[in-house]
Amino acid sequence: MSREQAQKFIARKEAMQLYFADQRVKDIERRTGVPWKKLASMAQKCLHVAPDGKIFGFRALIPHIRISRYQRRAEFKDKRQHQQGGQAGALGAMLARFPDIEDELVKCIRQDGKLKRIPEFKLRPKDLHRVFIQCVKMQGISESEWPFTTQYLGLRTIQKYMAHVLNENFTKSVISREGPIAKAHMSVGTGHAPFLIFEEPYDAVEIDAYRIDAHLTVAFQTPEGTEAEVLLERLWLIAAVERAGTAIIGYDVVYRSEVTSDDVLKVIRDAVMKKWQPMALTLPLNYPSGGGLPSGVIPEAYGAVWNLLLLDGALAHLSHAVHDRVRKQLGFVISWGAPGHFERRPNVERTFRRIADDIFKRLPSTTGSNPYNGRAPDGEAKALRHKIRACEAEQILDVYVAQHNVTPCEGISYLTPLEYIRHFLDNQRSGFMLRTLPEASKQETHMFSVTEEVTVRGGAKDGRRPYIQLDRVHYTSPVLVELGNLIGEKLLVEIDEDDMRQVKAYLKNGAELGFLTAKGRWSTSKHSRRTRKAINSLMSKRVLVVSEFDDPVRAYLAHLSEQHKQRSTSPLPRKQATNATRVAKESDLPLKIVRATGTQEENLIVTDRFIAPTNKRRSLMDKEPPTLRMVKNRR
Repeated sequence: MSREQAQKFIARKEAMQLYFADQRVKDIERRTGVPWKKLASMAQKCLHVAPDGKIFGFRALIPHIRISRYQRRAEFKDKRQHQQGGQAGALGAMLARFPDIEDELVKCIRQDGKLKRIPEFKLRPKDLHRVFIQCVKMQGISESEWPFTTQYLGLRTIQKYMAHVLNENFTKSVISREGPIAKAHMSVGTGHAPFLIFEEPYDAVEIDAYRIDAHLTVAFQTPEGTEAEVLLERLWLIAAVERAGTAIIGYDVVYRSEVTSDDVLKVIRDAVMKKWQPMALTLPLNYPSGGGLPSGVIPEAYGAVWNLLLLDGALAHLSHAVHDRVRKQLGFVISWGAPGHFERRPNVERTFRRIADDIFKRLPSTTGSNPYNGRAPDGEAKALRHKIRACEAEQILDVYVAQHNVTPCEGISYLTPLEYIRHFLDNQRSGFMLRTLPEASKQETHMFSVTEEVTVRGGAKDGRRPYIQLDRVHYTSPVLVELGNLIGEKLLVEIDEDDMRQVKAYLKNGAELGFLTAKGRWSTSKHSRRTRKAINSLMSKRVLVVSEFDDPVRAYLAHLSEQHKQRSTSPLPRKQATNATRVAKESDLPLKIVRATGTQEENLIVTDRFIAPTNKRRSLMDKEPPTLRMVKNRR
C-alpha cells in the first residue's frame, strides 16, 4: 500500500467511525474530506459478510479492494479458438444463467457422503471438467459460445474454480480428500489452547518406537579366527522424551523384527532406575561437556517418576503389561492415543526425525523414509563393505542423545533441556516438587517383576527333595530342600523376566523364603523368559538337543549361529543373525559362527517308538578323552 492509499484509508476509517457515531454527514465531510454521498455505500460495504463468516468491517475501506465476486456485464464478442483475452468472467456469467450447473459442480467437488455424485476418493480437476462439459451440453449451449470457443474447453477455468471451492471450507476438504497425515495435522495449528498443558518437567513423558532407516551389520567370529560381517534385520529404537523440556530420559535399541511389551518396560525401567553413564567408545567421538541423560547428570533426576505417560495407539496390544506391571508400581496415568495421530506426541516424533536426518539417513546403507525417497542404491552391499555395525551405531546414538540434551531449544526460550530441568529444581519459589522413588526402591533389581503362584513338588517315597517347576525348569534352594512339610503347598514367586536364573519365593502368609536357583546349567548364563520359551519350543520339536551337561543358552546361541549349506553368500540369514545378537547381548556371550556337522536326520536314531536324539558325549568330562596311542610313552 502506497502512502497516498494509506492516507485515504485512514480518512475513510475516521469517517466511518464518525458516521456510526451519528455525526452529521456535512461535518464528517468537512473533517475527513470524504464526500458525504459515499458514506452510505461505504457503510454497507463494511457490514457486508466476508468469506470467513465475519463482516468486512474496516477491511472494506482498503482502496481497490473487492468485496464480491466479479460479475461480467458486457456482452461476449465473437472469438476465434486460439485468440486470447476477452473472456473474463465467462464462467461466472454462465453459472448465473444456469444455477443448476453450479450446484452440480459444488456437490462433485465437496464429495459429501449423502450427496456424493461420483464414487471416487479424490475427484480430479479433469474429471470435474468432464462433468462440466456434460452439464453444459445438457443445457443446450451452442458450439459458438464459451467454453467451446476456447482451445481447452475451459479446463484452466474449472481448475481455478475447483481450488476456490475447496479453499472456502478448508477443514471439510482435507477430511474428505486427503490422507491420514493431512488429517492428523488438522488437529494442530487451530489457534486454540490445548486441553492438556504441560509446563513443568516430568509432568508427562512421551514414548514411541521408530524403525531405524538403515541396514546395519554385526561381526561374527568364524571358526578360522577371523571376523565375518552379517546383515541384521532393520532394528527398532524406543525412546522416552520428557514433554515440557524435550529431554530424552531413556532409550533402547531393540534387536527384534517387532516391538514387544518387554522392550517398552525396559525403556521405562531404565528411565526411572538406571543411572546413565557414558559408553566405552571405540569410535573417534567425544561426549559434550555436561551432556548426558538427566539420571546421570542431575542427581535429583535419578529415580524421578512422571505423572502422565503418552503412548501411541498402535502399541495398544502392549497395554496389559504396561498397565498392570508399571502403572501400579510407579503411579502414573496412561493416555493411549488414536493410531496414526502422531501430533499427540510432537516431541518424540520430532526427536526421531532429527535422529533419522542427522544419523541414519546420512549412512551409505540408508533405506530412506520410503522406497522412493532417500534410499541409497545397494545399501545392503555397502553396509557389508563399509562394516556399518550396529554396536558402533549405538555409540553414535548415545553421543547424539547426550548432545541433544545440552542443545538450546527455541521452544523453551533457548534453554537446553537439562538447564530447563535444573531451573525448576533450583527455583524454590516455583513450588515445583519432583516425585521420586524411595531410596530402597531404587536399589531393587526386580522392578516390574511378575508374581505367580506355584506348587511345591517332591516326595519322601521317591526321595525327591522339594522343588518348584517354572517354564519346564526346576528351582530349589538349600532352605527349600529341607522343608518337606511344604510339599503340595502353594508358594508365591517373584519373577524377573529379564533374568530367569533365580526367582524369589514367599509363603502364602507373606513370609520370605529366599531365592530359588534354577537346577542344572540353566543357572549359568543370564537369559530372559522369552529366550527360555524359545529354547523349550525348539527342544520340544527335537530341533535343539540339550543334555544335562550343556548350557542351554550357549546351545541355543550356537543353534542360531549355525551355518547351513545355502546358495546365499551371507554366512547367516538376517533373522537368524538378529536373534543371535539379541541373545548374545542379554547373556554377554561372544558371537561365533558354528558350522553344521550333519543334517538333522543324521543326528537322530530311529527306534520303534520315537525318534530320540543321539548324545555324542561318552563321559562326564567336558572334553573327549584322549586316545591311548596318542599319549603312550615315547622313547
